Amino acid sequence: MTADEWPETAATNLPMVTVGIDLAGYSGTTGVCRITWAEQPVVELLNARNDEDLLAAMRSADKTGLDSPVGWPVTFMSLLAAHEAGTKLPVRSRYMPHPGGPDGLGTFTHRLTDDLAWKRTGAGKRRPLSVAADKLGIVAMRAVDLLERLAEAGPSVPRDGSGSVAEVYPAFALIQWGLASKVSYKGSKPGALAARAEILAGLADGLSLNLSECVRDRCRRSDHDLDALISAVVARAAACGMTHLPTTQEEHAMAAVEGWIHLPHRELPLSVVRDGVAP
Repeated sequence: MTADEWPETAATNLPMVTVGIDLAGYSGTTGVCRITWAEQPVVELLNARNDEDLLAAMRSADKTGLDSPVGWPVTFMSLLAAHEAGTKLPVRSRYMPHPGGPDGLGTFTHRLTDDLAWKRTGAGKRRPLSVAADKLGIVAMRAVDLLERLAEAGPSVPRDGSGSVAEVYPAFALIQWGLASKVSYKGSKPGALAARAEILAGLADGLSLNLSECVRDRCRRSDHDLDALISAVVARAAACGMTHLPTTQEEHAMAAVEGWIHLPHRELPLSVVRDGVAP
């Protein structure tokens, strides 16, 4: 299936429901947000006590934005297979260099979609975490288990995001929307708290959201809840055909195995994402 053949969820089917999940290896730091895209969108922060809570939230949505890798680099998996079999290891390599910039990311540590998203956003030193060589791998293990369980009671969940779940990367989405903060919005430092407040204000203004004080307070205090909100918005963009899709044969092939990060189109403002119809 090519990019222009992927089905889009029409804005006329309102109220669309999207869910955003900032997944962690442990439930205590997982955030879940659900947005009902009525004339005045309704934003809720949901329980994330266990996997059953997450599955219930995903089943309630037309589209879920999952902040977690849903696959591993093909070259990394070949490395493990060769090591187990005692055969010759694959050659260490990098993706194509960034035009006029640094070399691409390593193929053992990063997926093709990581490299493309990093280059597309111009994130520079803010490289995506490695699912193969970082604690992010624990999160991915939980993610693929959730997707398997979700598919057991419904249609399959393609890793390229063409089904009910799309992989998202909140920090990169903020770059695309012009809302990235100069200092990190992660953690408990005073600068992070101020950055989250600024990002939240930008999202609320751009989407014309009337957020409850409870949602505002939780998103200011917790980057997990804020990332869940961002993920739910990216899910809306993905459902409405407003994210970058695989285009080349290689991208389609890798996305089917490694997963695909859905990045919002930079030229489409948040007001368009809210309306659900590209101009």
